[in-house]
Amino acid sequence: MSYRLVILPNAQMEIDQAFEYYAQFSQSAVMNFDKQLEQVYENLEKNPFFQVRYKELRAVPFKSLPFMIFFTIDNELKTVYIYSVFNTHQDTSKYPDDSL
Repeated sequence: MSYRLVILPNAQMEIDQAFEYYAQFSQSAVMNFDKQLEQVYENLEKNPFFQVRYKELRAVPFKSLPFMIFFTIDNELKTVYIYSVFNTHQDTSKYPDDSL
């Protein structure tokens, strides 16, 4: 009973920005971000029922990087919609909007 992931455009833009940011430092930093992103994806595919954190959005943090993925679940379609890969060093007033 696996869930399908749909990465919305804003989330993809944030992922691309994170890769660009970590690329400034080292390839191992990029690989670490990618590894943690893939781990969160795997967790969401298996069991996306994490806590609702903001408005109607659920959230799951990365293990050791300052990122949190905001998402919703469509149980009927077995689909997880990823709205944001949010850098938690930002002001919380910049949390994503669930109407994207």
